[in-house]
Amino acid sequence: MKTIEVNITAEFIVPDDWEVIDHVPDPTFPEDKLTVLKINKNHYDFFPECLMKIEDETNVFWSADEGKTEDIIDCMSTFKVCIAEK
Repeated sequence: MKTIEVNITAEFIVPDDWEVIDHVPDPTFPEDKLTVLKINKNHYDFFPECLMKIEDETNVFWSADEGKTEDIIDCMSTFKVCIAEK
């Protein structure tokens, strides 16, 4: 087995009311802070499989895509992937 490193860089041009914030999904674990995209009252984390939604501000729940992934991806202005063996 060998190790590879994948770096994904993307830039997005988003509406002014979308925010990048630090979010603590579960107050009992304050050290588990995530940087997420906040759209209205919803929080979105970028995960390799897809964009995942944090449903509740006090607990973490993952849901299926509700059409927001496409809205966010439509804002992407650049995308770059670098793959290298380590």
